[in-house]
Amino acid sequence: MSNPTPTEPSPSALHGQAVSLQGQAYEAIGAVTGSEAWKASGAELSTAGQEELEEARRIAKAEATVEKVEGKVESAFGMLTGNAETQKEGNLKTEGATWKKAAAEGELPLLDAKTLKGKMESAVGMVTGDASKQNEGNLKVEKAEWGL
Repeated sequence: MSNPTPTEPSPSALHGQAVSLQGQAYEAIGAVTGSEAWKASGAELSTAGQEELEEARRIAKAEATVEKVEGKVESAFGMLTGNAETQKEGNLKTEGATWKKAAAEGELPLLDAKTLKGKMESAVGMVTGDASKQNEGNLKVEKAEWGL
């Protein structure tokens, strides 16, 4: 699928699925009626829908990766400057990006015990305003994600 032009909408996972389903319906009609034209049209629509769906997923994963890096940088900056609000905003952006990427892949984010413990500790620090606990949790998450 080509890059969208200003008149062409961005790839959409929902639209791609709808087009693919429409294609499957056309193929079924063609099979029932014996119409090769309906079968061929349906196959084209189904393929186009699948391509749009995959492109939308690739874009969502790439955006999520950028957002996660931005969130980690923001969180680290907050930690280094002692700005708990900036650190919290970075943590939330990172977490949102993790879920966005998983959704694009059709999965739920899987966390190992160390990562989960660090995220919980960081969240408790955010909620209670305990910057030290939030920092410790963030460091545990980073170590777990890097396999340290």
